[in-house]
Amino acid sequence: MALKREHLKNARTALKSMSTRRERKLTASDFVADLIQDIHAKMTAGFSLEEICEELNKTLPDLEKLNMNTFKTYVRKARTEAGIAPTRTWTRRTAPADPKIKTTAMKGKTEALKEDRASDFRDQGGEL
Repeated sequence: MALKREHLKNARTALKSMSTRRERKLTASDFVADLIQDIHAKMTAGFSLEEICEELNKTLPDLEKLNMNTFKTYVRKARTEAGIAPTRTWTRRTAPADPKIKTTAMKGKTEALKEDRASDFRDQGGEL
């Protein structure tokens, strides 16, 4: 099948008459990414993510409301992509090590030895 020059003209005309661009659907992730600067500003002002999520959900249709866990995930991802540091540093807080417990290596295994074994057997308040 051979195409004629008039087909080419018609095709160009059809392409030019198309709208400039169809509007792309905005995903929830893109929604949060576009608002990350404002979200971060509210977080530094003292608002919690729960409060921010509730406020954003007021502007969204019922079927498009953000779940709190999903919102946190999107905020974390958007903050990383934007190069914004978290407002708080999260560390795992552990209690200091018990000074009574010592560790020794025996044949490649680490075992915990307790110095005061009498404290392991507490009075349970019953008669024997």
